[in-house]
Amino acid sequence: MGKYLSLAVAVVSLPCIYWGIMMLQRSSFEKEENQTRVPLRSVAELAVMASAEAALVSVWYKEVYQAGDYMTFWLLFAALAGMTVVCITDYRERIVPNRVLLLMLVVSVWIIGFQGVRDMDAVLRVLPSIVLGFLFCLLSFGMGYFFSRGNMGAGDVKLALVLGILLTGEYVVGAILYGCIAAAVYSIIQMIRKKLTRKDMIPFVPFLYIGLIIEYFVR
Repeated sequence: MGKYLSLAVAVVSLPCIYWGIMMLQRSSFEKEENQTRVPLRSVAELAVMASAEAALVSVWYKEVYQAGDYMTFWLLFAALAGMTVVCITDYRERIVPNRVLLLMLVVSVWIIGFQGVRDMDAVLRVLPSIVLGFLFCLLSFGMGYFFSRGNMGAGDVKLALVLGILLTGEYVVGAILYGCIAAAVYSIIQMIRKKLTRKDMIPFVPFLYIGLIIEYFVR
C-alpha cells in the first residue's frame, strides 16, 4: 500500500508544486506577458507536465516498486519538480532562478537527512553516488563555463551542481549526455535552415530537461 501511496502523492504533487512556484516567481519576470500568465495554460507547459508525469511513473516503477528505494525516488522527484519550473523559465525568460535552485538544494538535504534518521545504512549506500554525481557536474560544467568564455550561463552551472546531488551519479551522466545530444541536433537543424548561426545562443535547460526525461525512461 505504501508503494502506491508514494506514487499517488508524487503524481498529484508535481503539478501543484509547479503551479505554486510559478505563481510566486512570476512577479520577478521581466516580460509583462509572463508576469500575468496563469500557469499550466500553455501548450508548452502542458507538454512539459505530461512528459514529467510519465517519467515519474517510470522511475517509481524502477526505484520503488522493483527496488524499494524510496530515498532515490524522492530525490529524482525533487529534481523533476524543479526542472519543470526551470525549463519553462529558461525558455521564456532565459533565467535559472536562484530561489528555485536553493529550494531544490534544501529539499535534497531534507530528503537525505530524513532518510538518515530512519535508515543510515541506506544513506551510506547512496552517498558515494551523490558525491560522484556532484563531482562529475562540477568538473564537466566548470570546465565548460571556463572554456566557453561566457557562452555558458552561470545558472546552467549551478543547476548542474544541484542536479548532480539529486540525480546521483547513476542518472546525471545520462541526463546530461542526452541533453547535449538534443541541443546539438536542434542547433544543427536550425543552422541548416539558416535560423541560427554559430554565434547565437540557445537556452540549454529545455534540452537538459529532455535529457532528464529520456534518462528516466531508459535507465
